[in-house]
Amino acid sequence: MTLAACLGLGILLPVRADEKPDASPWTFDPILRLLGADLGVGYRGLALLPNEQTTFWVYAGGGYEGMHYYRDKYGNLLSPGEIGAGGSLANFDPSFTRIEGAWRLGIEQGFAWNERTATNLFEAFFFYRGRYDLNQLPSGTPLTTALSVLPDGNESILNTLQLGLAYDDLLFEKKHKTKNGISAEATAEWGPGFLFNTIMGNSDFIRFNGTFQWFHFLYDLAPDQPTNVFSLYLGEYFSADYAIGLNGKQVPLYIRQSFGGRIQNVGLGDSVRGVDKGGYDTNLKAVNNIELRANLPAIFLPDLVPGVVVFFDAGLYDQVGEPGISSPGSGFVAGTGAGVYIDVLDLGSLAAYVEYRLDSANAEGDRLRIFVIEFGMHF
Repeated sequence: MTLAACLGLGILLPVRADEKPDASPWTFDPILRLLGADLGVGYRGLALLPNEQTTFWVYAGGGYEGMHYYRDKYGNLLSPGEIGAGGSLANFDPSFTRIEGAWRLGIEQGFAWNERTATNLFEAFFFYRGRYDLNQLPSGTPLTTALSVLPDGNESILNTLQLGLAYDDLLFEKKHKTKNGISAEATAEWGPGFLFNTIMGNSDFIRFNGTFQWFHFLYDLAPDQPTNVFSLYLGEYFSADYAIGLNGKQVPLYIRQSFGGRIQNVGLGDSVRGVDKGGYDTNLKAVNNIELRANLPAIFLPDLVPGVVVFFDAGLYDQVGEPGISSPGSGFVAGTGAGVYIDVLDLGSLAAYVEYRLDSANAEGDRLRIFVIEFGMHF
């Protein structure tokens, strides 16, 4: 309640803080993927409010990535073991590849400056977002049949308008690679049919999302050393997402398989480690990740820092509001495990996990997954 009140007050009455130091009017936001990248270019040379930071953004990028679809031709979610040996759909391969291009244009307006983190403490933002997806499907397979019933199963163009509020008091300590503080964001995203969303696909929907991150510094063995020796911190990430199809339309596959917000993270099947990647792509979903991270001694360079992570993930899903589903599903999923990672020059991280699903077996009948690679930390 306090956070919501502060965000609302920030819109009505900009809060004056210490003046920001002079800086270049240009800022850049590179987002790397395993096979692809996005680049954001921001301009801060024009302030819409006195003594507050305004950023005008342009983003563009694309990628090539492996995807999965864990539903049958009727739209039902696959059950545990259903596509494993001896299952009713034992010949069902859920894997396909997707070529994507994405772009966005928008503005972020700050209402108070955070001297501790050198970012806006409170801000509002508005973005136009666009993307093109081309799904490369194997011909004549059960997966092709399952995806062909979707308006966007083969390819789609998706255009949306997004409005949101954000709070940021999250500090990254660059020397020893720890985080401390909180950040939060609330967004509404609208993809109306008239915004060219019926050219490829047939979309008309609105999505609401709330995201919260919290990190707590625990220990640093040698805080005065110029490079990390051993440091420890705790992190938590929560996101809830609800998409509603309008005028009898289905929610697009990309929306179901992702969480909303400015950074649109992977859906429930990727956010809960140990669970089928791309699974449980439902209109309503929520995830909570908890991690304990231990940074180990830097190797060769101060900004080449390995570490160990232990995690517990949980989530819920519900096919509420999805039309034409004969047996709509809902429930909880959970997974736990551990991994190793390396932070590379503050540009990104590479992590490898051992994951174990707790609530049930996956659609292929497995629970344990070894050496699962992620490009970047989970959150």
